[in-house]
Amino acid sequence: MKTRKWICAALALMLMLLGAAQAASLEKAWMEYEDYSGARAEQSVESAGDLQKLEKILLRAKDNPAKLDGCTMNCTLFCMTTDGEIYDFACATDGCPFIQNRANDATYTLGVDYQSFWDIFANIQEGMGFEASSVFDW
Repeated sequence: MKTRKWICAALALMLMLLGAAQAASLEKAWMEYEDYSGARAEQSVESAGDLQKLEKILLRAKDNPAKLDGCTMNCTLFCMTTDGEIYDFACATDGCPFIQNRANDATYTLGVDYQSFWDIFANIQEGMGFEASSVFDW
């Protein structure tokens, strides 16, 4: 009987944690780009479908101990959760598939989601004056 109570308590705790994880979904995201010559582009993402895609991409991004010295990090991605917390990431704009969490400097690779990421931020790519994904084929 005790084992059954422990299992029920564990399941209840897991459901509470899953509920909390669901509550932290993205409400809004925006990206700001500025290159060394002063060219700028900004894009806001508010559609539920694109926010859901972006959240999945960010959750699938893999830790990568990459050295970003060779990457041009001219974009900042801001993500606001439904509870009002804002996260920001530096994003490579030269074809490197990396983003960096600016709060803790953790670096992630977008891997197979690289093109989908830039599809969401197509206006930023246009502002760059080139297709970022055409620099490298990740």
